[in-house]
Amino acid sequence: MKSFRLVSVFSAFIVLCSGVALAQQGSDVVNAQIKPGWKTSAGTHMSALKLRLAPDWITYWRHPGESGIVPRLDWSGSRNIAQARIVWPEPRLHIKAGFASVGYADQVTLPIEITPVEAGQPVELAATLSLGVCNDICIPVDLPFNLSLSGAGLHDAAIATALEKRPRSARSAGLRDVSCTIAPHKRGVQLSAALSMPPSGAREFVVIEAPGLAARVLPTERQGDKLIGHSLIRSSGDMPAIDRSAVRLSVVSERGTVVHQGCALGN
Repeated sequence: MKSFRLVSVFSAFIVLCSGVALAQQGSDVVNAQIKPGWKTSAGTHMSALKLRLAPDWITYWRHPGESGIVPRLDWSGSRNIAQARIVWPEPRLHIKAGFASVGYADQVTLPIEITPVEAGQPVELAATLSLGVCNDICIPVDLPFNLSLSGAGLHDAAIATALEKRPRSARSAGLRDVSCTIAPHKRGVQLSAALSMPPSGAREFVVIEAPGLAARVLPTERQGDKLIGHSLIRSSGDMPAIDRSAVRLSVVSERGTVVHQGCALGN
C-alpha cells in the first residue's frame, strides 16, 4: 500500500510516485493513504484516499459550512479519464472558533469514482486534492498523487464502508414539509429554506446548495418543529435564476447528516 504524510504552516506538497513519498516542511497534521480499489460493474473504478488527522483537527466536506476551505479535486493531468469525483461520506457538525463547520475529525476515507474515456484500457490518474485542515487556524493543503489502474483490482472493505455511510434521506429523520423563499439582499440574493421536522436533540445546521451558484451559508434558526436555513448568493447584477427543484438541502448535526432534494416535499 502506498502512503504519504505531510503538512506545513501554510501549505503542504507531496509527490507520490512508484511508492516514493516526498513531504516538504512542517509538522504532521494529516496523514493520507491511497487505496487502489476495484473496477465496478458499471465500468468505473472505485479508489479512495484515507485521511488521518491529528487530535482536534478537522477537514471539510464538499461544503465547509459558515467558514473554511472548499475541497477541490484536480485530475486534469490524468490519462484515459473522462471524470473523477469524490463520493462524500456523511459529515458531522463541528463548532470551530464560534463558527459551524461541516466535515470530518480523526479519520475519513474519501471514495473517488473514476470513469475512463476508453473502457478496458489502462487508466493513469494524476490528481491533486486541495483541502483545508483546521483547528484554531486553517491550513490549505495540497495532496498530489498518482495511480495506475488496470484490471479488476481488489475489493476494499474501508472503501465499501465509506460508500455505505452516505447521508440518509431527510424523510427518515421526520421531514414533513419544506418550502423555499428568495429575497433581495444588499450583497446579492438570500435563499432560505424552512424544513418542518422534529428536533434531533443535537445542534443542527442547514446547508443550502444551488447548483452552479456560489453561496455563503448563514446561521440556522430553530423555531419549534421548523428548522430554517439561509444561504447568501452573491450577485451584482440581475437576480440569478434558481431552479428550486435542483436546490439541495442538508441538515448536519454532531450525529450525522440527512439530505433532501428540492424546495418541495414531492421532489
